[in-house]
Amino acid sequence: MATQNFDQIISFGKDNVDAFVKSSTVAVKGIEELTKVYTALANQSIEQTSAAVQALTSAKTPAEFQSIYSNLAKTNLESFAAESRKLQEMSNALLTSSMAPLNARIQALTSMFKAA
Repeated sequence: MATQNFDQIISFGKDNVDAFVKSSTVAVKGIEELTKVYTALANQSIEQTSAAVQALTSAKTPAEFQSIYSNLAKTNLESFAAESRKLQEMSNALLTSSMAPLNARIQALTSMFKAA
């Protein structure tokens, strides 16, 4: 009886470690993807800023400058909102998927205590 309980404890501990490793692996892969997206956004922002400076310096009148500036501001705000939503969704998905193995272990522990 004692050996069986000890084996269950060892097995449960091993499963916990496996869940932690799986969770960490998913988290690292997700962070890599987020980093790629952030890098792409930074590069896109640099290109957009360069294009905006060129557009603004090409304005011949204050009215034309204001029009270009207004269009750029509107476009940048819309882009920021869209990219923010995308990053939020990616972050939420990352958190959910990386926590799934750990949540399963918590459920297993809860079930174990209920059975006892």
